[in-house]
Amino acid sequence: MVVVRAAAATDAEAACVGVGRALGFLARAGLAPPPATLVEIMDRLPGALDGRAVGCYLRETRSIQLLSYAAFAAIGDWFRMPVDGELYRAVATHEMAHAVVGCNAGPAGLPVAAHEYVAYVALFSTMEPRLRQRLLAKFSGTGFGSTLEINDMNHFANPNQFGVDAWRHYLRRSNRDAWLREVIAGGVVENWPTDGP
Repeated sequence: MVVVRAAAATDAEAACVGVGRALGFLARAGLAPPPATLVEIMDRLPGALDGRAVGCYLRETRSIQLLSYAAFAAIGDWFRMPVDGELYRAVATHEMAHAVVGCNAGPAGLPVAAHEYVAYVALFSTMEPRLRQRLLAKFSGTGFGSTLEINDMNHFANPNQFGVDAWRHYLRRSNRDAWLREVIAGGVVENWPTDGP
């Protein structure tokens, strides 16, 4: 069950479309939806995310926060593309995919890069194909060359390139559904140590 709170009905409707895309795509890969998810749409994200992100999934509360469309449009472009309604729906898809990953991952949790890999794959898989083609043309590369490149450092250094590389890497998998399940099971992306010796 997903509850969306928004001041504007059009924002709620767009979020619902994006959420539905994520749930449908990941269900086809055999991943169960969260038992309940709250999506809050706001003009500013809280704390350190303000001005740095367009949406977030909060693991502790298993809730999603998204910018309103007006706030999203004010940033001008996202993924090197002029902001539009389809990109806004893609943000909701991305964040809902995080929620699905969160409820399917093991108790040890997953590295950020594993979460992001699946969320970007869901985003690109469900995006309007012509927009996806135009967006991908703005980024070089052929995707990750090995799973060692799917790491938190690459994600933090350039999240958009990481997302494109994840999609291109995913397209080369022979059994894509099984591959996503393996990523979420923790069998692909290594947990890097967070403390020095």
